[in-house]
Amino acid sequence: MNLGSGAFIFSIVVSAIAAIITETRNQKLLAYFFRPFTIMLMVGLLLETRPHSFYRNAVAAGLVLCLLGEVMMMLKKKRFLTGLAFFLGALAVFSVAFYSRVSREFLGWPVIPLVLLAGVVLFLVWPGTKRQRVPILFYLLALLTMTRVGLEQPHQLPGTGPWLAAAGSLLFLVSDTVLALDRFYRPFKGAQAIILSTFYSALLLIALSV
Repeated sequence: MNLGSGAFIFSIVVSAIAAIITETRNQKLLAYFFRPFTIMLMVGLLLETRPHSFYRNAVAAGLVLCLLGEVMMMLKKKRFLTGLAFFLGALAVFSVAFYSRVSREFLGWPVIPLVLLAGVVLFLVWPGTKRQRVPILFYLLALLTMTRVGLEQPHQLPGTGPWLAAAGSLLFLVSDTVLALDRFYRPFKGAQAIILSTFYSALLLIALSV
């Protein structure tokens, strides 16, 4: 790790912690700054410290879509479906990025726990989704696809990058699962801290997989 990467990573971690603290303390103005700024730093990390490649550019594009989705979710009059659309695009781009690095001979067993988890979550949140069921189903399919392709990375590729991609995809799944349960099933204390910490960790690990 060079000095530039280290400085970016340190700044990202500090900004993410500030975003989580200010959000959980309901300090909205500070949260409105730190939440998008954290993702902007991740984009900067890729563009400034990683060489040009399709994978780097795809991951950077996915981060930009996450940034736009994050902004939509933060607005005073939240644009949930608009934010969901941006995050759906990010998942699609991450999936393409992961898919570009692997062969087509995938392991079969990871599908089983992913489908079981999706079934349990859908069973719990379905009554609360109401008019948002169709976009949520599309989003869930994209999330499972991204996670599945991410988990294939360490099986097919050497080095630490594939493991970071796999861990990032899993944390993204955890973040969205907690978000769905908190929003559509039963709100609980500390949910926002879990959602944001796993979300930023997921994006940072995916960025570091480049």
